[in-house]
Amino acid sequence: MIVSLGIGGVFVATTTAANAGVPADKAGLAAALVNASQQVGGALGLAIFSAIATSRTNHLLASGMPAGRALTSGFHRALLAAGVFLLAAAIVALRTRNVRGEALHAATGSEAATEVVTPAAV
Repeated sequence: MIVSLGIGGVFVATTTAANAGVPADKAGLAAALVNASQQVGGALGLAIFSAIATSRTNHLLASGMPAGRALTSGFHRALLAAGVFLLAAAIVALRTRNVRGEALHAATGSEAATEVVTPAAV
């Protein structure tokens, strides 16, 4: 439920951050890369967690556990792994900084250096 409540804001924020500072003639390419990354990431996540659930369920079925309990345990293991992935993603998100503008600011010493100048504006 936490993921379903927060995913809309995350996708919007990710798209906005990925397109920040991108020249107008490359904006479509940047948006396409973000979209493709989200699609591949979702498919890869589903594949990983399905494999974890299936592996655990098959292992328990082979050891003689009833099907209902084995399925529940397999889903539990997959959701636990998803929680670990979400925790790791939260740590990365909290520790990551935006350094694109800081490098320009340090090199020129002015606040205006953090703005991107496109060829059309010159």
